[in-house]
Amino acid sequence: MIIHNEQMQGNNIDCFDMLNSDYDINKMTILKHKDNRKCHFTFLMNASNDLFIIKQITKLNPTKQLKAVRESLGAYIAESNNLRANQVRIVPAGFAIPGKDIQRPATLHTVVPGDSASKLSNAFKLDIKQPIKENPKQIYHIIHSMSLHSDLPAIVAFDTFIGNRDRKRSNFFYDKTSDTFWMIDMEQSFKNNLCKLACTAIHMFLNNQSFNFTATHINGLIIYRDTLKNLIKNHPPHTLHKKLDEFLFQAGIKPGYSLFNNEVIAEIQQYKDTISKSYTSAQQLVTLLDKLINRYKINKRVYNYNYEQFNIVSTQEESCTCPIDQHIIHNIDWLCSKEQRNYIVDRLRAYENAF
Repeated sequence: MIIHNEQMQGNNIDCFDMLNSDYDINKMTILKHKDNRKCHFTFLMNASNDLFIIKQITKLNPTKQLKAVRESLGAYIAESNNLRANQVRIVPAGFAIPGKDIQRPATLHTVVPGDSASKLSNAFKLDIKQPIKENPKQIYHIIHSMSLHSDLPAIVAFDTFIGNRDRKRSNFFYDKTSDTFWMIDMEQSFKNNLCKLACTAIHMFLNNQSFNFTATHINGLIIYRDTLKNLIKNHPPHTLHKKLDEFLFQAGIKPGYSLFNNEVIAEIQQYKDTISKSYTSAQQLVTLLDKLINRYKINKRVYNYNYEQFNIVSTQEESCTCPIDQHIIHNIDWLCSKEQRNYIVDRLRAYENAF
């Protein structure tokens, strides 16, 4: 099974062998199809019994196909920074794979451990979805949420950097066994300068003493700032522009192809402009965070604070209400060991409310 370990050692191993042109797609087993209003999903198992998800946008217009490219670029940034997230590869237009319309691109995803945060106890008020309009109170609430676990500030910093406005609770997972959080779904990235909005909020926090920050808040902000610094260092605009062009080419969105039109060209340029502006804002944000963090270090003497063990109990009744069709179990019974089958069924259930 492809299960990310805590050290992320698997990230250097390309497990997407079904994207090779000589791969026998008859070795793949379709486990389940799922649709929501935006996407079609197909859960696949390869000959090694590894579980993958094919994700394809349902709308046919060319600009909507750019979501696959944005998703891949966001996942690339997470993977190259050893952040806990699913791995994603582009499946090009013209490439045949089960669950995909051959005329359009799609994305191929690994699965992550744990359960969607939407299944956590309702008593636990966890919200790290960032606003796209100026809202310091909501950002203060996000600072509180991300202070509850050492994984969350890095996720929030990543979303701020890439402009991902869609980190709802169904789009990140909590794995109780390893006490870790994991990200999925980055298709809404690179359209908003969330760094600029965060700068506005931090300015307000610096100038308004009514906002009270605890030791855990400040330590969360330290992780958030340090993650931003690494992202700034590793991903300047020119390298992301180049990677964006590379993914567009892979997807089949390039001159001379039907998906490449004037509307698509204009939207690609908007992404590049947002990447450049967000990068500048991210640098300014780090400077402001330094001021806020240093103020509280001096006034409250916050040094080497350690997070307490994060303990969330999933709502068991909710997590067991998603039935798995018996034909799925029948299809994999003769292919898998009991342990592998249980893992696959568990992942299908976990992803029932995801995306």
